[in-house]
Amino acid sequence: MKQLNKLKLQPSLADKQANQHLSVQEKKSLTLIQIGAFLEYFDLYLYVHMAVVLNEIFFPKTDPYTASLIAAFTFSSTYILRPLGALFFGYLGDLFGRKSTIIITTSIMAFCSFTIASLPPYEAIGITAPIVMVGCRMLQGFSSIGEFVGAMTYVTETTKPPKTYFITTLVAFFTNLGSTFALAIGAFFLLINPQNGWRTAFYFGSAIAVVGSIARSQLRETPEFSQEYVRGHTKNKTLIDLLPSRRTRRNFFCYLGVECLRPMYFYLSFIYIAAILRNSYGYTTSEVISHNFGISLIESIAMIAYGRLGLRYYPMSILKIRGLCFLGFACLLPWLLGMAQYAWHLFVIQCGLLILGEGACPAHALFIRAFPAIGRYTQASLAYALSRIVTTLSTAYGCALMGEYFGDVGITILLIVFIGIYLISVFMFKPSTLEKTSKAVSMHLTSSRSGA
Repeated sequence: MKQLNKLKLQPSLADKQANQHLSVQEKKSLTLIQIGAFLEYFDLYLYVHMAVVLNEIFFPKTDPYTASLIAAFTFSSTYILRPLGALFFGYLGDLFGRKSTIIITTSIMAFCSFTIASLPPYEAIGITAPIVMVGCRMLQGFSSIGEFVGAMTYVTETTKPPKTYFITTLVAFFTNLGSTFALAIGAFFLLINPQNGWRTAFYFGSAIAVVGSIARSQLRETPEFSQEYVRGHTKNKTLIDLLPSRRTRRNFFCYLGVECLRPMYFYLSFIYIAAILRNSYGYTTSEVISHNFGISLIESIAMIAYGRLGLRYYPMSILKIRGLCFLGFACLLPWLLGMAQYAWHLFVIQCGLLILGEGACPAHALFIRAFPAIGRYTQASLAYALSRIVTTLSTAYGCALMGEYFGDVGITILLIVFIGIYLISVFMFKPSTLEKTSKAVSMHLTSSRSGA
């Protein structure tokens, strides 16, 4: 009876939080966070979407199989330094603040984009070209981990459930929009100048990243971190103190497991099927980029839809249902690829992969708030980074090898393994006390609407 009375009292509090208007300063801060996330991932994914062009410029000519391994290496090189980036930026973010850390990450991305734009081709400087290129990609990955988790942490600490679920989804939306915009800009400059248009695109990316760094200097520190800083909870903290403890270890591995899925479905959608379009359907580079632009828009729309659902339904329930549907879709994938006769058939398959495999959206805030305030940036960053390096390496090289010897069936087996890890992580996750209260309120409000 006491529990029922508590539940009856909570909707008014939840409605108050949900309907509470953001202040002008909060709106400004959240806008700067979203813009910064957009700019950062524009630079990060500009190379990914133009890899079909750049790999031919900066790497030696090889046979198709070796070329696929080179593409896998450049794709995975972005993630090699991410664990170090997680520890470095996590330490900075937990001890000195979220604001300064995300400004630094944007500045690093601007430097790398400028270097890539200015780099001579392989024919001009030989082996130096791929070494510098891979180095820039590794440095971009090093900084991007601090950017994404930093933006998610900032938003989580400045908003309340259930609004947090939608606004953190907006961060993911704007990072994806940055990737989509990179496709559009890349296609535009290649259309104007097929030979060197890619350089203009990277100079453009460098310029807007500088603008983003300057704009973010106007951010204020999050209230939650500021309180911990004033209380002295950040003093004398070592990196060991910020790493997962016995109390948070379970949720650490759950977050890692959930984030393991994205590299796999991203690789299948944008790289593996893109190769099919080129080799089997005769698509040109610009046609592949235009095709991928369309599916990227679909993914962005799906993110917003999941964010809106998070305002009404408990996010972990959304992840469970979506994961089970994705498992069924994956079992049909070899048959679907075998039955595909037209390019639009592949387009539909790509949309299915992107919509059903949409990572942690809209539950990012649930995972991030499961960690203590001081240590949150480090632990969330490390889980995210490890998920990327482990699964990206196994995805890139695993798909190349399994695809070579077992075709679509081999790649599907890899996908099912990652979906299994995802589902186990979702069902084993234990939310924080605040989020448990939010879940109870959400369920009560949903049943009230249904009864009405």
